[in-house]
Amino acid sequence: MQGRWPSAATVLVLVVASAAWAEPANPPHASPPPSAEAKAEARDRFDRGLRLFEQGDNASALAEFKRANDIMPNPLVLYNMGLVCAAMNRPVESVDALAAFLAQAGSGQREQRRHAEEVRQEQSGRIARLAVKTEVPATVEIDGVEVGHAPFAEPLRIASGAHVVGAQAPGYLPTRKEVTVAGQVTVIVVLNLLPAETRMAQLVVTSAPLGAEVWVNGDRVGTTPLPASVAVAPGSARVELRRNGYLRAERTVTLGDGARGDLAFALDEDPNAPSSSKGMLRLTASEPDVEVIVDGVPRKSAGAGVPLPEGPHELKVARPGFEPYQRIISVTAGGETPLALTLTPTPETRTRYEDSVRLHRVIGWTVLGAGAALTIAGGIYGVTKQPDVTDSRKYLNGILASEKDPKNLCYALGADYQARGCGPIKQDAQSRVDSAVLRRNLGFVGAGVGVLAVGVGTYVLLANGDADRYRKTTGVSISGGVLWTDGEHAGVELAGRF
Repeated sequence: MQGRWPSAATVLVLVVASAAWAEPANPPHASPPPSAEAKAEARDRFDRGLRLFEQGDNASALAEFKRANDIMPNPLVLYNMGLVCAAMNRPVESVDALAAFLAQAGSGQREQRRHAEEVRQEQSGRIARLAVKTEVPATVEIDGVEVGHAPFAEPLRIASGAHVVGAQAPGYLPTRKEVTVAGQVTVIVVLNLLPAETRMAQLVVTSAPLGAEVWVNGDRVGTTPLPASVAVAPGSARVELRRNGYLRAERTVTLGDGARGDLAFALDEDPNAPSSSKGMLRLTASEPDVEVIVDGVPRKSAGAGVPLPEGPHELKVARPGFEPYQRIISVTAGGETPLALTLTPTPETRTRYEDSVRLHRVIGWTVLGAGAALTIAGGIYGVTKQPDVTDSRKYLNGILASEKDPKNLCYALGADYQARGCGPIKQDAQSRVDSAVLRRNLGFVGAGVGVLAVGVGTYVLLANGDADRYRKTTGVSISGGVLWTDGEHAGVELAGRF
């Protein structure tokens, strides 16, 4: 999750206790305890917010946290919201959330109070005031987002930096100005609206990649993605998009009274852009053979690194049988952006995988058990047949020894008698030896086959996957976290149990 950060010296620590959703120690007012359904919804909202954080969708995640806090108010949640707003370059909301936390926090939250005071003071220094004046009542927008209606009773609080301030009113042409304000400074902006005899047209501008400056008729109106359509006077409008590392794109559109125009730009990378203006995205996925798409364009060699112009990009990683992974990434010029992601399987894929694991587990244990039984039985059988081999060989050796004794009747009667009498006796003794050896060897061979089966069964079990690999967790762990910054970007890492 990434956002703009004004100061390289600020690092915030996000702490969420395992009891973050317990009742406040000192509630500001008595209220009925939440129902079981409300508690379940709060947990689901918090869980969803964490997943959105993981995907880099800061705004949606913050909305889920706010809803969870609306259902089950808690000072620690306000504390976290203040830190997250600070990471998103929203000092006004950060200061308000931290002020609410300090007003409600109990005496046992001393460390959080100290940290909240530090962050609130730092964020207060980044708040500027903007006094917007118009000759007629008008709707005022800042960076494309409506902030209220002029005249205002007091100056607006905004984050320091560059902003596009606009105003529009029925029957007047819209007007915009770009201003740069410093923290703790009040700036007066006068917006003059000229009467118009026509209804305003609305222009919707999108781009791939994101982060492109939008200029309409020579005026900068914001950066993609624009939060809303741009009001323009009917007639011809020249729209230009600019972003470092990309070629400028320009189009002219003609709109009638009250008409709506949609322009989608696909910016081409500038082949002459210096290599120092690019960064490297290094992607590690939990599954092999994934399809990597950046700004709508399939990319190869994702594992070896994808060179991209600095700034935000839309990343999509897909694989058959898995939910597509989508998030906004920010690439730093001259550096590397490592990203390790885990793909979530579809219910069908997870079911097939778990069924396969269970089947292989049954096969493995069956083969291993049968092999162990065969090893034991074969070994015992072979060992018990060894005395038969010894006895039969002694009997045969006795016959062979007596065959050459002159006192032996078979020897005295000659070869002809030996063939008819003593020969069958010797053959029978040899057969007894061969039969005993065969039975013993069959036992040992069976034991050997059993050992092989044990090895195969063990291999099947060890090589088998984890049945819980794709199983969803029943809760989200939150015991703490870190809000990091590299001087220009920031991120939030969360861990623990909800």
